[in-house]
Amino acid sequence: MKDNNRNRKTNEQLAVNSVKKAVDGVYDLIMANALFMMFNLHILLFLLFYNPVNIVMYYLYMALLSLNLLPSYSALVYAVSRKREGGKGIFSDFVRGYRKHFKKSFIIGLLGAALITFTMYNALFFFLSEMEVIFAILQFQVFFLLIAVMATVPVMIYEEGSLREVLSKTMKRFFKLMLTATAAVLILLLSVYLGRIVIVTLIFGFALAAIAQKTLYLRLLGQPDKKK
Repeated sequence: MKDNNRNRKTNEQLAVNSVKKAVDGVYDLIMANALFMMFNLHILLFLLFYNPVNIVMYYLYMALLSLNLLPSYSALVYAVSRKREGGKGIFSDFVRGYRKHFKKSFIIGLLGAALITFTMYNALFFFLSEMEVIFAILQFQVFFLLIAVMATVPVMIYEEGSLREVLSKTMKRFFKLMLTATAAVLILLLSVYLGRIVIVTLIFGFALAAIAQKTLYLRLLGQPDKKK
């Protein structure tokens, strides 16, 4: 009888701990997602309230406003990575990751924004010239550049090194890293698209993209799940 009571209490405690762990996980996921959105709130305000004089200025302003995207996304990946290792907390880990990787992620984001904006300007010219094939190719190139920029994030997070070393390591494992970034970008685009209909996708989407990229990176690259 005592053994039965003891087993029942043990099972109840395990169930309570499992529920608590699940709730904490969902809470941390929402918080990490919210932090990323707060760090990029200026982009949402721009899209809602700015009336562009022309498309050229619109592209230019978007390029400038997007310079914080990669640093904040790097912080998001860092925060969700630290969560599994027993980090201090989502907020503190997010801020720490932002500060730690800001310089490298900002420079890479700046280069990516410049290349993407230049490509979009060229695509606009060919669109107006009704050269649809070249326009489609350049649109694909924009998507490719976006993925290539995001592919550098897990290398920055999980491996020590200078900016040159990050770029070098990314190039050496380019195709595998592209797979991880492609998964993240698809989740991001799907979340933003569906967010117009179901707001819950925006509440979780960015953090889910970070988790997907982190998980695929660890599996495909054979890296230990440990932040250096």
